[in-house]
Amino acid sequence: MAYQEVNISDLQPGSYVVQVLQQSGDIVVKHAGWVRTKQAIDILRKKGVKIVLIDPAKAITNPSPAIPDEPIATAEELSPRVLFADEWPRAEKTLQQTQRVQRQMLDAVRNDNNIDLTLVHEVSAGLAESISRNQDVLLCLNRIAEQSDTLLQHSISCAVYMAAFARYLNLPSHKVQSLITAALLHDIGKAISPDYLQMADHLAIPASLNALQKTAKLAGEVSLWISQHCAHLDGSGVPKIAARQIEKGSRMLAIVNSYEKLTASQAPKLGPLAASRQLLERTPHQLDAELLQLFIKCIGIYPPGSVVKLSSGKLALVLENNAKKPLLPKVKVFYHSVHQHHIPPKILDLWRQQEEQIDSCVDLKKFGLDVKNYI
Repeated sequence: MAYQEVNISDLQPGSYVVQVLQQSGDIVVKHAGWVRTKQAIDILRKKGVKIVLIDPAKAITNPSPAIPDEPIATAEELSPRVLFADEWPRAEKTLQQTQRVQRQMLDAVRNDNNIDLTLVHEVSAGLAESISRNQDVLLCLNRIAEQSDTLLQHSISCAVYMAAFARYLNLPSHKVQSLITAALLHDIGKAISPDYLQMADHLAIPASLNALQKTAKLAGEVSLWISQHCAHLDGSGVPKIAARQIEKGSRMLAIVNSYEKLTASQAPKLGPLAASRQLLERTPHQLDAELLQLFIKCIGIYPPGSVVKLSSGKLALVLENNAKKPLLPKVKVFYHSVHQHHIPPKILDLWRQQEEQIDSCVDLKKFGLDVKNYI
């Protein structure tokens, strides 16, 4: 069942609130929860909440006033990390749903129809939840996925990177989901042109904003981030504004957009290390140096889904990052590049088994292999 937008005056006890979509005041809703009483709804109203997103599938038909409300307006507690294998099917389903919804969004723009923001909010929440359980799984899935529609793949990849980035910065849940929404929609104006691959990003911004203007319930900050993501900190770029006027969300979007373009499967493609170095060269005149360093720490020097060659010549798929030892992630070996034959797949934690080290990133296609066969 799809998520629904509900005005605070129409919110009923027993509803499961996914996120706050519109509010005034200083309330920061950190995570989802049930509101079981009218008193809880009144508290949200007094704190400035105007519109919320609910999940009808989780609604409680007859909420008991004796059961306390979920603390949806309190500080978020970090959930335990879900095992890679356990999160894989859930993340795969989330990514597939995101792909379906994004296709609908692009088709809507191509046909000059309105965008259904409820669907966008739903997949944004799904991406955020998967990242919170185990970000490496979704990063890995996204990196090995290849779509025939380049625009579709770019927007979804940016959304996945943004979900991980915003979560890493420990931003409030409503802010994380707004940033994911901006990443999904930042290039949507390119859908109106068959030559979108040749269209410069800054030229597509007016078309994207024009398409989004038809959506009255889109948060103003999302449009602002999209409008500024091609601005440079030295005053160049589009629009030409001072660094102090460029929002943090815009700076984050500029980073994920640039990184995805450099590492996308379409040629010319850079490895993650080369891409990071090239982006670092754009600081501080174009990109925010501090945020870029944090982004690189977030996704890892060798992001999940990357294929690397080990010192022994074995090829391995990066599965999970190691926050303390970024050069020593957890990998799965499957092929020997020197002897050119497959080897029994085996998972290695390079931190604990340090006789193997990463030599370089490789493009598996050069060996005539498809990374999807080694998951």
